[in-house]
Amino acid sequence: MDKDGPNHAILVVDDDATNLRMLQEILKPLYKVYAAPSGDRALAFLENRVPDMILLDVEMPVMSGYELIKRLKDDARFSSIPVLFLTAQEGRDKEEQALHLGAVDYILKPITTGVVRARVNLHIELEDYRKRLETLVSEKTEKLRLTQDSILDILANVTAWRDSGTGGHIDRTTAYTRLVVEGLAQKNDPEYDIPPQYREHIIKSSKLHDIGKVAVSDNILLKPGRLTPEEFAEIKKHTTFGAQMIDDAIRDLGDDSSFLHVAREIVISHHEWWNGGGYPNGLAGSDIPISGRVMAVSDIYDSLTSERPYKGPMTHEEAMDIIYKETGVHFDPNMIKLLEDTFPLFKEIAAALN
Repeated sequence: MDKDGPNHAILVVDDDATNLRMLQEILKPLYKVYAAPSGDRALAFLENRVPDMILLDVEMPVMSGYELIKRLKDDARFSSIPVLFLTAQEGRDKEEQALHLGAVDYILKPITTGVVRARVNLHIELEDYRKRLETLVSEKTEKLRLTQDSILDILANVTAWRDSGTGGHIDRTTAYTRLVVEGLAQKNDPEYDIPPQYREHIIKSSKLHDIGKVAVSDNILLKPGRLTPEEFAEIKKHTTFGAQMIDDAIRDLGDDSSFLHVAREIVISHHEWWNGGGYPNGLAGSDIPISGRVMAVSDIYDSLTSERPYKGPMTHEEAMDIIYKETGVHFDPNMIKLLEDTFPLFKEIAAALN
């Protein structure tokens, strides 16, 4: 308890004025106490203030305590407020019903000062403890998120340092990937049901799609011209090289590596083709993970619209013409159709980050 005064608010709901006054007198020295003589008045109070606890009489006219707690538990704003039922001795057969509806405890009438203060204090302390645990879990989750983001940035920068053009490629493809997954999520198409966490993992892990290129020879990676068939066969290995690197990290991190599993999907599958003509595993259609299909669109668009040692950049319109021609061959046709109103935004990203 705060030495400067009460810092927990309690709402007492009872149609009996005598009980309300008695409970206020018992609890006022320790808590901020508010009174409501009916369920309707309690709901009106809650629109302006959310207390730390509610003491709720079972038997009330118009709206019983059972009906009121059902309404509280159905409202996300109030569902976590601890509720203690006030019930008469002859109502003990209803205790199970009260607890089933979500009450944390009950106080039998006639009430006594010692029992009321002890029960209320116990559940106030339990609620404070629960909130502290939630805060600790939230802080730990945020630290883990920051750690994951740092790992992704470090690994992505390793690739960028190998090739002066790759850093911009990573930034742009990450931005395109965000547009794609958010665009698909807005369509509510069951074929592309991308949960929020998976969506965020795809966006963040897209930075690592070319991580395997660190294992490719500079003579091939930085060659100022088109690759020979033998050189292209070598550079295609960056997908499997990258997957092997991430496998090592997954093995070390164990259960904390969910974001890396998505990164592995992207690394190993972003060069697979819808018709099965891609690499390294010749996957086709829906056997290609959604993350890989998304990355394929982002990666190819950026490759087409960016300058390379062996070619100049295409315009947005030229790049989109190729993507549409390759739909059903290289790209998932339904995905491309759903993204028609998203692609114009690619042009803005390209202009801003090139």
